[in-house]
Amino acid sequence: MKQLLTAVLTIVLFPIQVLASTYGAEILYDHSSVKFFPDGRKIRREERAVKILDKQGIKDFGEIVIPFSSEHQKLKILYAYTVLPDGKIVKPDKKAFNIVYPPFVSEAPIYSDLKYQTISMPAVTKGAVIKYAFELETVKPYMKDQFWSTNYFQDKYPVKEATFKAYIPENKYYRYKEYNTTEKPEIKKENGYIILSWKLTDVPPIEREPSMPPMGELAKKVVITSLKNWDQVARWYSDLAREALEPDETIVETVKKITAGKKTQEEKIRAIYNFVAQNIRYVGMEFGINGYKPHKATEVLKSRYGDCKDHATLLIAMLKVIGVKGYPVLIPTLSAPNMDPEVPVPTAFNHEIAAIKTENGFLYMDTTSDNTPFTYLPAGDQGRRVLVVDVEEEKGIVSETPVAPPEKNVEGFEGEFKLSPFGKLTGNFKFIYKGVYSSFERSRLLSSTPDSIKRHVDELASRISPGFDVEKFALSNYRDLNVPDVWIEVDGEDMNYGTLTSHFLLAKFPAPDYSRIVSLVASKERKYPYVVGYMMSKKSNVELKLPKGFELYLRPENFYFKNRVGSLEIRWEVDGRTLRFSSKMVLNKNVVPPEEYRDLRELFNTTVKTLRNQIVVLKKKSGG
Repeated sequence: MKQLLTAVLTIVLFPIQVLASTYGAEILYDHSSVKFFPDGRKIRREERAVKILDKQGIKDFGEIVIPFSSEHQKLKILYAYTVLPDGKIVKPDKKAFNIVYPPFVSEAPIYSDLKYQTISMPAVTKGAVIKYAFELETVKPYMKDQFWSTNYFQDKYPVKEATFKAYIPENKYYRYKEYNTTEKPEIKKENGYIILSWKLTDVPPIEREPSMPPMGELAKKVVITSLKNWDQVARWYSDLAREALEPDETIVETVKKITAGKKTQEEKIRAIYNFVAQNIRYVGMEFGINGYKPHKATEVLKSRYGDCKDHATLLIAMLKVIGVKGYPVLIPTLSAPNMDPEVPVPTAFNHEIAAIKTENGFLYMDTTSDNTPFTYLPAGDQGRRVLVVDVEEEKGIVSETPVAPPEKNVEGFEGEFKLSPFGKLTGNFKFIYKGVYSSFERSRLLSSTPDSIKRHVDELASRISPGFDVEKFALSNYRDLNVPDVWIEVDGEDMNYGTLTSHFLLAKFPAPDYSRIVSLVASKERKYPYVVGYMMSKKSNVELKLPKGFELYLRPENFYFKNRVGSLEIRWEVDGRTLRFSSKMVLNKNVVPPEEYRDLRELFNTTVKTLRNQIVVLKKKSGG
């Protein structure tokens, strides 16, 4: 009997222990509903019960945070309490309820009406159940007579039961779309409303992986909207932005100063872009509940700071002065689900940039990145579906931002070295950064002190040879956005580079092996796509002067490797005592699907291993 009881307890307790060690909490139920009104108002209700399984669960749910707009919404807490393992109910006292501002609001309080309702839940311990409910009423619709809503059924925690009900006025147009689930709603009519009801049970958690797509792109969810097309979104945003886009005399005079001496229209556009990128401090706030309306361009110029909408607004207003038509561009960055052209909702976007028309289509510009040169886009803006807003015509154009090809994003290396008969290495070499790599390196240098730059250069040199002594170095003009590429040039020596034996001189070839990329693919398999964010090339061209009295014992061989995501090529050339080496690794995908992750892993690991194993073996000449 004791053995049987032990077996039963093992079966019952083991899943609980596994759940606790893995997830920290379990959502017992998540019951949500939204009631839409014809004028665009809505009331959302949410009820949740969460069982705490360990310390991580206590950390994650000990403080409940509910965001809301003080201008557009009214929040009502219906109840909140903790049920202890013995069944006792503990309610939070008045001091546990607080309304606070998000951290960024203290930096620029005029930029947000977003607030957080926090509830410090009492007596949260292992085995306790937290229960809370609230109603969030949108009393001032963002768009008159229109509504939309997104409901998530899935979380990073397991969910035993998730329900969602949507009450839609019978006379209103609507559409809905489910994502990552085949569950369909039960539909009925009642009291002048169409009621859509979904119910999902035993919803698995979304497991965290490095460089995974945003949770919103993977989660089981449903989106409901009353909008018929993207022109409605464009018309709405045009009304919000039209006045703000008008340049005043201050802007006109500023543009004249910025563009003085510039002869071509491109030079003028570049000068305006650089001014906004480098002189308007970016206050990073996403689109969403905190508001969509940009501030007037003249206010942004005067205050010298702004969020993404304000950056785009000022840029477009300044372009207007030189006769160039600019377009606001609503965009979801890589941190948000990509826009679905079939489901028009303003909440599809978390960022705004600008665009102008060229012979080759739209040229997109994001001045919130002060380290990204004109004609370049930050990695997070690339390959995204966007809404280009023609404010004058009140129309929207659904488009897609380009993804820079591998040859545009280059981490390069060039070097000329000399190896002495005793193994001393001297050389002049240059690290070269193009595309997204130039933005990364420029950002690093701009935020560094002279001492930290010196340490950075020493670290770069050590990648070529541990213990390499940097005698001097030079930097490109990284502060000038008109110089798109960034480079660091180094001169120095390593007294003990090669290993000398009685007959041989052995040395690793002096070129980077990019070893850090192997840590990106340490896992053997993946469940979700790998979001690299950009295509890339890693190129090296190196010349090594061999010492007198030695000859190549083993002639290096060329190498070529290719799979579904990229390639690696290594080539050698021997010219007397000069040994020339070139390598090129190419990754031709910015997002790698799970079924091709092994190819990515193979490409990165093959690259590092192959480059690391390039050894020069020299033999003393007879009589030498």
